[in-house]
Amino acid sequence: MPPTDIRVEAARPTHSLATRRPIRLPMATEQPLVPPLNFALVVPGIYRSGHPNSRNHAFLLKLGIRTVIYMNEDDPQPEHVQFVKDNAIGFHHFRTKANKEPYTEINPQDIVSILKVATDTRHYPVLIHCNKGKKRVGCLVGCLRKLQGWSLAAIFDEYQRFSGSKLGIADQQ
Repeated sequence: MPPTDIRVEAARPTHSLATRRPIRLPMATEQPLVPPLNFALVVPGIYRSGHPNSRNHAFLLKLGIRTVIYMNEDDPQPEHVQFVKDNAIGFHHFRTKANKEPYTEINPQDIVSILKVATDTRHYPVLIHCNKGKKRVGCLVGCLRKLQGWSLAAIFDEYQRFSGSKLGIADQQ
């Protein structure tokens, strides 16, 4: 038989919504943080994207990007070059051509050279970008994924998520 001398009191609220003070939230930053086109984390320390523009600079600074790798045969935009200079960010320009069937392929030696820079933790955090962040960067990330032991199906799936339906035979090699 349970003891009869135990009393249970109803819990009283310690505050009511009517008497609560409003919560002060921090103000939004003056400059919005806008990631570049097709921005994503590849692995901790390595990011990918399309070509950043001036709207993306505050975002990149917030990430603490120390190295930028640009994969394109064209020169980078002047504002981007000035941004990396002004912020003492390392800059590597690899003049890679896009895979275009049947005659143009990304040079495999370029891929090896870029991977050496991108995976050197002394450069972290690294941003690897091309014009749109689709094909050239997608091929490079696919090679990195292969080194990580990903299946080809998973590599192609990730590639297509960034490139859309465009998946050429040369890109799959």
